[in-house]
Amino acid sequence: MDMLRRTLRMAAGCEAEPSLLLVDTQIAKGGQRGVSFHQGHGKYKLNGAQRTIPIDYLGLPVAVRVTGSRMHDVRAAKELLVDVLPTAERVTTIMGDVGFRGMANGLEADYGVKAVITFDPDRPKGEFRPWKPLWKVEAAFSELSQWRRLGRSFEATQASATAWMQVAALG
Repeated sequence: MDMLRRTLRMAAGCEAEPSLLLVDTQIAKGGQRGVSFHQGHGKYKLNGAQRTIPIDYLGLPVAVRVTGSRMHDVRAAKELLVDVLPTAERVTTIMGDVGFRGMANGLEADYGVKAVITFDPDRPKGEFRPWKPLWKVEAAFSELSQWRRLGRSFEATQASATAWMQVAALG
């Protein structure tokens, strides 16, 4: 995933490594049969998986991770970024929506990365309105959901679900 992203960034005239990461999560409904890692999610009242993805400004995935849907967005993003940030020396800023407001704690102290949290105070409650450039993460999830295999989370293990997300991110 890293080699392809670097090659595409350089072909677009950018540095090989990004300086800005945009992060978001998506909940996918779980399969109906068999043993699985899926967990119930109170807000959405479904049994499923949570997909976390940080992308660069061009919309290229930097990493992906799938966990049970009960895990909070901030915790899922922090766990993924703990794996990504030590090798991403150019990253200076991570941007997320208001759901990630707790993410700033620790990132700046531990990695020297600034967390920018965006929200619209004028947005009516319950209305979805993506922010620029965070709409690029929503577009990345839209591209990934084109893969029929990712329509639901049918995988029995977290590792298998993450592997399928990685395959789709390369496609």
